[in-house]
Amino acid sequence: MTDIKIPEKRYAFFLGCLIPARFPRFEYLARVLFPKLGVELVDIEGFSCCPDPVRFKGADQLTWIVLAARNLALAQQAGLPIITICPTCAMTLMTANHELQRNPDLLRKVNGVLEKTGRHLDGPVEVKHFMKALYEDLGTHRLRDAVERPLSFLHIAYHGGCHENNPVDIVQFDNPFNPRKSGELLEALGAHPVDYLEIGCCGSPLSLDGKMSDSHKIMKSKTEDMVHHGAGAMAVGCASCFQQFEIGQTMAIRGGIMGAGIPVFHFLELMGLAMGLSLEETGLGGHKIKNGKAWEGVVSLD
Repeated sequence: MTDIKIPEKRYAFFLGCLIPARFPRFEYLARVLFPKLGVELVDIEGFSCCPDPVRFKGADQLTWIVLAARNLALAQQAGLPIITICPTCAMTLMTANHELQRNPDLLRKVNGVLEKTGRHLDGPVEVKHFMKALYEDLGTHRLRDAVERPLSFLHIAYHGGCHENNPVDIVQFDNPFNPRKSGELLEALGAHPVDYLEIGCCGSPLSLDGKMSDSHKIMKSKTEDMVHHGAGAMAVGCASCFQQFEIGQTMAIRGGIMGAGIPVFHFLELMGLAMGLSLEETGLGGHKIKNGKAWEGVVSLD
């Protein structure tokens, strides 16, 4: 891999809750790889849960937006935009940002609470999921230039999940009904993106509610569609989606609900492979679904 570049872009690095608790290797990969692209990830003391935009927001909207505003205020105080490797965190912070800036009365009310903790939010704060930052701030050319081992053996389907492109008017990244930018980023790594019906949830919320049968049906339908269109693997940019497809497929296979399944990779893992990291460094040894030509190609890189 090339030497670390002088930072051309600095972000406040927002980790959220799931990644440090369940997938610290994704954090590790971001910290290793982004400096190679000329990006400095700055840790902000005091960042908390985003918080959750579904259950938490549904239970207490004011507390939800105050906590989100506090995170925004911390980044604003540091003078930095926010980057996160969790699309749900990105969506929460962007949605809170949007609601506060279009509703001055709400912003005053939230600041009245924040000021009790010595914080204040003035104006909007830029927030981006890492895929959006890669595409818009760095560009596919910079990613392509950093590739040492093109992933040309990979015919791969990308699953964008629920929050990477939604709500459209707030996230403003790609068309959720016909996304193309994730495919361009995969092509920059040398992989071959596969078109399929990408829209739809991975089924994770159903798993969280204990509706495993329905969750597995959604997952089975999506993976079968990927395979039908020529994919030997799938990529995600969301830790929850990764968990759903990696663990969920394993459970569904053991339960006889689906066949062999297909390997699933987080986009940061693919970046690591393409940029010269070993399988051990990317943490791929811990994967559950290891089958097919796609996995054989990955193993052959070591």
